[in-house]
Amino acid sequence: MTSLENLGLALLDGLVTGSVMALVALGLTIVFGIMNIANLTHGELYMLGAMTSWLLFQAALPFASALLLAPLLTAAVAVAINVLILQRFGHEPGQTILATFGLLLILQQTALGILGPAPRSVPAPLNPILEFSGFSYSGFNLLAGLACLLLALLVWVLVERSRLGLLLRAAQENRLMAESLAIDTGRVILIGFALSGGLAGLAGALTSPIRQIHFLMGLDALVVSFVVVVLGGVGRIGGTIAAGLALGLLESLTALLLAPTLARVLTLALALSYIIARRLGVARGVWRY
Repeated sequence: MTSLENLGLALLDGLVTGSVMALVALGLTIVFGIMNIANLTHGELYMLGAMTSWLLFQAALPFASALLLAPLLTAAVAVAINVLILQRFGHEPGQTILATFGLLLILQQTALGILGPAPRSVPAPLNPILEFSGFSYSGFNLLAGLACLLLALLVWVLVERSRLGLLLRAAQENRLMAESLAIDTGRVILIGFALSGGLAGLAGALTSPIRQIHFLMGLDALVVSFVVVVLGGVGRIGGTIAAGLALGLLESLTALLLAPTLARVLTLALALSYIIARRLGVARGVWRY
C-alpha cells in the first residue's frame, strides 16, 4: 500500500478505536465524572461483557444474545457492587478506591479461572470486506465502531437533554437538598451505576469479535477510560466522546511510525502531558478549563 492508502486505513481504524474508547469511558464519566464515585472495577465490567460473549459463543448461542445478556449482567453486577459495598461506606473516596481495587483483583482472578491464561476470541457473526480506494477494511469492525459512536451520542442526549444528568449531579453534590426536594437519591445513584455498568458490558460484548479476550483486558480499559474522562473534562459527556475519538486517531496514526505497543505508550504520554499542561495553565490563569 502507498502512504496515502496507509493513512486512509489508519484514519478509519482510529475512528473505530476511538468510538470504542468513548463508549467505554462514558460509563466511567457517569459514575466518576458526574457522581464523583471512583469505581475501579469499571474496566473489569468491560472485560466481563467480553467474557460473557465468549461463554455464550461456547454454548452455541447467537451473538445477539451476548448483546442482550452482557449489559444486563454487568449492570446487575455494578448495582450489586454499589448496594452491597460502596453504599455501606457512604461512597467515601478513600474507602471506595480500596474496596473497588480489591474487587478488581477478585474479578481478574475469577476471569483467569474461567478463561485461562491464553487469550480467547469470538468470531464475527458477519464480516463483509469493504473495498476502499487502495485498501480493504473489515465490515464488522466498521459496524461495531459506528454502533459504539451512535450509542455514545445517544447517551450524550439522554444525560444532557433529560432530567437524568441533573438528578445524577444533584444526588451526589447535595444529597440533603435533593432529598428535601423529594428526589430519591439512592434510586438515582442505582440508575447511574446500572447505566455505567451496562455501557461497559455492552461495549465489551460488541467488540469481543475484534479484541482478544483475556483476564487483564479490563485494566487496560480502565487506564484508557480515566485518561479519556480527564482529557475530555471530568463530567463532560461531549468532551469524553471527543477525547475518545481524538485518542483513537492519535494512537492509530502514531502506529504508522511505531510498533503498536509503543504507539499506545506514546499516545497516553502525550495525553497526560496535555492534561498536566492544561491544569498548570488553569492554575496560572493562562487558559480556561
